[in-house]
Amino acid sequence: MKKVIGLLVVVGIFLIGSFSAYNYFYGGDDYYTKITTNGEKTSKVIDNGETVYAYNYEQAAYDADGNEKRISLHEERSRPLKMNAYLKLKINPRKGVISWEEVSASKVPEKAAAKLDK
Repeated sequence: MKKVIGLLVVVGIFLIGSFSAYNYFYGGDDYYTKITTNGEKTSKVIDNGETVYAYNYEQAAYDADGNEKRISLHEERSRPLKMNAYLKLKINPRKGVISWEEVSASKVPEKAAAKLDK
């Protein structure tokens, strides 16, 4: 019986540690922003001679309660993000913006939408 309890404790510690590590590196809070500029375009030539374009956006994002956070969004793509598109951002306190997805205006929380549509 002691071996089973010991095994359960070890497995429990492993699972809690794994969950904590995942949240530390990949977790974050949801913020919303609206693309209102084409961003700052940069380009670089990579090893195979191909030119890669990137767009940098520096703007405000708001959480569901309407609290503002200044964000830097860096996207490597051939075109800028769509104008007036609403984005839901996952922001990690240590890494910044780790993911984003375009959402419709109706999916943006009311307090965030009020700040974005000023």
